[in-house]
Amino acid sequence: MIDTSLWFMFPVGIVIATIAMTAGIGGAVMFVPFFMLVLKVDTLIALATGLVIEVFGFSSGVIGYWRKRVVRFGIVKQLVVLTVPAAVAGVMLGRVVPVSFLRVLLALLLLYLAYQFLLRGKECIPKDPRCTGVNVTANEIALPRTVKGATFLGGMLLGMISAGLGEVNEYNFLRKMRLPVPTASGTSVFLIAMSAIVGVFFHVLFLFREGEIAVFSDIASLVVFTVPGVIVGAQIGVALSKAVNARVMGRLVGVLFLLLGALTSAIAL
Repeated sequence: MIDTSLWFMFPVGIVIATIAMTAGIGGAVMFVPFFMLVLKVDTLIALATGLVIEVFGFSSGVIGYWRKRVVRFGIVKQLVVLTVPAAVAGVMLGRVVPVSFLRVLLALLLLYLAYQFLLRGKECIPKDPRCTGVNVTANEIALPRTVKGATFLGGMLLGMISAGLGEVNEYNFLRKMRLPVPTASGTSVFLIAMSAIVGVFFHVLFLFREGEIAVFSDIASLVVFTVPGVIVGAQIGVALSKAVNARVMGRLVGVLFLLLGALTSAIAL
């Protein structure tokens, strides 16, 4: 039975997806605290629902960014082979570690990234690999181990807490690699969409195997109203991405992470 009192999740979905798609971060990092704080949803259900909704929003975003031809597939090819298995590992870990640990992990991730964006910014010499973290030759892009390692961790966090990969990508792509906002967002969205789809598949697989399919009735109402909103918001975010300055976006994302980190910490403690 669909709970029609959750109709307001349609406009909420539009707003959150617009912000997430413009910045190239995972919408689940905003949806999960909202579900837990405002709707009082159980942590595990909130995490699973956030990842399911993220799949729809980011799949819509992939189409928009693909049409604009801003996805850097040279970067995607090097990172997707890390993010997909990392997401699967994260799903498995998320089912064995305590829920309280997952909450603390999400809060720490958000606060650390807020620090990186707001307090640790520094100017770069354009195309200097010591500052940008990427070496560019005529034929390929060579990413350093630090970027790959952080991306693997982000993929694992995506599987565990439905967030982390987009936030790590945004730091790597905007701060370290100095990509333009549309390129950073488009490349990040592509990676998140592919990894989230695999993560949802394994979540569902585990639910069926453990006989926990009753959880689907708990998230049906949220999904029915939120998914149409995130599909619309994703397209709005793609359209807005070209109008946003990279430095301004970095500051806005930093403030957003700080607020979300504070709220998530309140849940965790």
